[in-house]
Amino acid sequence: MSRDKIESALSAALRHLEDSLNTLSNNGAETAVSDSLWSASAETEYAVFLLSLMLGDTAEGTSGKHTASSKHSMELKPALTTALELLKNAKTNIETGGIEKCYEESWAARNLLLKAQELLEKKRKEAKK
Repeated sequence: MSRDKIESALSAALRHLEDSLNTLSNNGAETAVSDSLWSASAETEYAVFLLSLMLGDTAEGTSGKHTASSKHSMELKPALTTALELLKNAKTNIETGGIEKCYEESWAARNLLLKAQELLEKKRKEAKK
């Protein structure tokens, strides 16, 4: 697998996540936040997939290291900010050849982004009541 594809996916994920955070900070429309978050999640998922192909069996052992506990309550903005930092670190690591570390950070960011999507969906459902 090409590192260029992984770098490109991580860059796109970072752009979408930054858009999501900017929209959230400016009290923008929830649908815009959700759309950007979905795009960031999709790009992150693609990067994780490509990294898992590169790592093969090694990827299976590293993905569980940074699994966030679902028992803790989480707020949207801090989750997105943490995911952003993880993706920045992942991008740096892929550029310097730290593929396993890139995978771990991308996986952790992926989990945070999924939880953030769940939070947005929960807020949307509560607003409909």
